[in-house]
Amino acid sequence: MDVGRSANSWAIATRALAVAAYLAASATWAGVAEKRSAPPRPRRPVGAAFLAGDDTLAVANQRSGTVSLVGLSAARAVGEVAVGARLTGIAVLPDGKHLLAVDDERHQLVALSWDGTGLRVRGRLAVGPYPASVVVGPDGKRATIASLWSRRLEVVGLAPLSSPGRSVALRVLHVVRLPFAPRDQVFLPGGAQVVVADAFGGRLAVVDAARGRLVAVHELRGHNLRGLALSADGKRLLVPHQVLDEKAPTTRKELQRGALMDNVLRSVAIDRLLERGADVEKASRLLRLGTIGAGAGDPAAALSVEGNHVAVALAGVNEVAFVGPDGKQRRVAVGRRPTALVGGTKKRPLVAVNTFDDSLSLLDARGAVVRTIRLGPAPKLDYKDKGELAFYDARLSRDGWMSCHSCHTDGHSNGLLADTLGDDTFGTPKRTLTLMNTRMTYPWGWNGKEKGLHDQVRKSLVETMHAPALTEDHIADLTSFLSELPPPPPPEPVTADKADRERVERGRRVFERQKCGHCHIPPLTYSSGEVYDVGFADERGLRKFNPPSLRGVGQGRHFLHDNRAKTLEEVFAKYRHKVGADVPRADVEDLVRFLRSL
Repeated sequence: MDVGRSANSWAIATRALAVAAYLAASATWAGVAEKRSAPPRPRRPVGAAFLAGDDTLAVANQRSGTVSLVGLSAARAVGEVAVGARLTGIAVLPDGKHLLAVDDERHQLVALSWDGTGLRVRGRLAVGPYPASVVVGPDGKRATIASLWSRRLEVVGLAPLSSPGRSVALRVLHVVRLPFAPRDQVFLPGGAQVVVADAFGGRLAVVDAARGRLVAVHELRGHNLRGLALSADGKRLLVPHQVLDEKAPTTRKELQRGALMDNVLRSVAIDRLLERGADVEKASRLLRLGTIGAGAGDPAAALSVEGNHVAVALAGVNEVAFVGPDGKQRRVAVGRRPTALVGGTKKRPLVAVNTFDDSLSLLDARGAVVRTIRLGPAPKLDYKDKGELAFYDARLSRDGWMSCHSCHTDGHSNGLLADTLGDDTFGTPKRTLTLMNTRMTYPWGWNGKEKGLHDQVRKSLVETMHAPALTEDHIADLTSFLSELPPPPPPEPVTADKADRERVERGRRVFERQKCGHCHIPPLTYSSGEVYDVGFADERGLRKFNPPSLRGVGQGRHFLHDNRAKTLEEVFAKYRHKVGADVPRADVEDLVRFLRSL
């Protein structure tokens, strides 16, 4: 189903950015040092693709907004091209001569061409706000772009790339709205359907890319679905993810034995995915990654490789696991935070993209690292950078089972309950809150007892993750990183449509009339520094809670302290939270529209 692209604030910002002058010429790095006038900066590679000839890799760098060209026989970076502001994905067409990259800061799809010696930008296309990934169909005729916060999948026709000339004009063929914030995706055999994974929770959507319609949505017991791939026979979908036991207390015992946070590789029968309403859990096989004493924190990517094995990037513990047909596993140390895997065929070595090392690890057929290639000089890291490394480091937890990211996905939330001592009790699981904009949401904890962010960080590391080697530097660095996180963008910004603006304004008036601002004080945080009786008690009778911020509240899934409300609408329509039974349904609908615009 085609969905029209509304003229909202995102689109306005995108058009403004699109007309801004931007450098598209290549900036070659000689493989020895960067220009002396510019200090080394983090690149943070997040994806790679083999180009025609099989000896050159194009690597998308998130932080620098560049694409690095890496010669495998030369074992070094041979070039670097300025492409955007913040790249989040890269894909190559079947001919190996055309590439696509997505830029989540400029909200663009960038088309590039490879002539055997260098890359040049051939076109830019404004796409949905915050594109998180791009994949190309096996026939090279279309690509799909999954946009995170705007919750959409766009299908782009690629026929213009075969035309001569320097510039091409790509266009969006379909826009499909999704019921969740998407990140990773993969085309199914045949090239008509694409599977899109929930960036935070456990949902999978199947989209008919040829027709532009949503086919099915399935729910898996799990979260942090990352690095989707196909099995070697093309009959199963490989899904690395995590499983949190919402009722397990965050004790050392539960963590050490992998009962609290499990890391798994799931394979799902593809024919069942195409069935609306199918029980994909029953059509799944689940393989645990990690053992007692050696957790496998944060699996981030899977890839079928030679020998009927599956390689899995264990981003939190800096390893790649090789899983055989019999389920036996062998783990190999690579660079820091491997988040993507490419190659692994007779012609192409297996390459792990090490995001936090600005490097690539090349592995041979036996799964041994034979070479490490750096993309540039090592940059000097500031406190925020060090905090980011700590946030994603599962080795900070007991035995490497989980990182901060495991529950607070990319600084946001997996949306699940966790039975931590955040409220000083066990047996009272609470919803995992987003950490985005957390510096503005004083105090911390559902009971509001932590008055300093650094105190909350320390408590989480000690009592939830049971950090075995915690230092004050870890706490200071993590606090610096968290203090820089912005609020989640709204899923439905106010549009230019007069009727929509009027509806949002009506919702704002309902918000004021019901005195919602007493606890959720506008306009900065829509939160406050007190605790309030919200009318619902937890398992221990606690009724007073610290009100979460309403900034980006529409990006959540379940609501209230125990996730009892399955939608934002249910908070008011079913549980009558602070609205009372006499508030008309139309007012509730307007209030929800207002909240989804925050």
